[in-house]
Amino acid sequence: MGQLHKNKTFAWTLSAVFIFLSLYVLGIRTLVPPDEGRYAEMARGMFASGDWITTRLNGIKYFEKPPLQTWMNALSFALFGLGEWQARLWTGVCGIGGVLLTGYAGNKVFGQRVGFYAALVLGSCFYWLACSQINSLDMGLSGMMTIALCALLVAQRDDASAAERRNWMLACWAGMALAVLSKGLIGLILPGGVLVVYTLITRDWKLWTRLHAGFGLLLFFAIATPWFVLVAMKNPEQPAFFFIHEHWDRFFLKEHHREQAWYVFFVLTAVGMVPWLGVLGQSLLLGVKREDGLFRPRLMLLVWAVFILLFFTKSNSKLPGYILPIFPALALLVAS
Repeated sequence: MGQLHKNKTFAWTLSAVFIFLSLYVLGIRTLVPPDEGRYAEMARGMFASGDWITTRLNGIKYFEKPPLQTWMNALSFALFGLGEWQARLWTGVCGIGGVLLTGYAGNKVFGQRVGFYAALVLGSCFYWLACSQINSLDMGLSGMMTIALCALLVAQRDDASAAERRNWMLACWAGMALAVLSKGLIGLILPGGVLVVYTLITRDWKLWTRLHAGFGLLLFFAIATPWFVLVAMKNPEQPAFFFIHEHWDRFFLKEHHREQAWYVFFVLTAVGMVPWLGVLGQSLLLGVKREDGLFRPRLMLLVWAVFILLFFTKSNSKLPGYILPIFPALALLVAS
């Protein structure tokens, strides 16, 4: 009992130090153009104008992305004033939250030791740390998708009670809705694709009956839909631009001029996993090994990482932050 208490005390102390340092360094440098300045100015304009529906950049309507991050940045400005750390606060909180939630999921699904190391791995991953200090959309999206992933893992573990399964699946649906409000339909498409591939491999068709899809979809649409309706009512041109130009054209066409070599995300994943790259290959092999029980969490984590990596590898638009959502899954695999 004494050793357990010491371990918990150490874990809480380490968490407190990590949170303090992560927040402390948010304001040590100026905003870097173009992304950091763009998203900060959009939030400042929203806060100043009082229009929380139509996002604008320098007075021009900005329909490329949904508004969740702009809302959070504007709220940060409203509460704490204008400044560099205020502009990065949302991404910093998402980075910290992702680490803590990954550790919690590891603890619930694999045990206390794995939970501790999962948080340690993700919290020390070069790429996750770097992106949590940058005011861009990718960490916000990754934070919301981490909610969806971790809630799914906790809900579907074999020893989950009926109440736990229901509540955590509702959290999963909420996470996907917030991911959609962060960066668009990939917040639903990516987790949905992972589930399809996982069930095709495992033949666990009953998984779909354990998703609480009825209430889950109601919650999803209750969170994600209102803004899309309101912005379309005020700006009839928004739906076509957002759903066609920013989704279909971005993925299938090259008009955004963001082409990269097909292997770029594999290189970024390797660099991003420093200092844990040396054990990544062995950890990925765990995902294909047979696991006891009906639900196979390591396989789910492997499918999550590989599906998202290949999805963006196929895309004609490639930016470094696109693969950030795979790192919590990789951290859990490394820790387990």
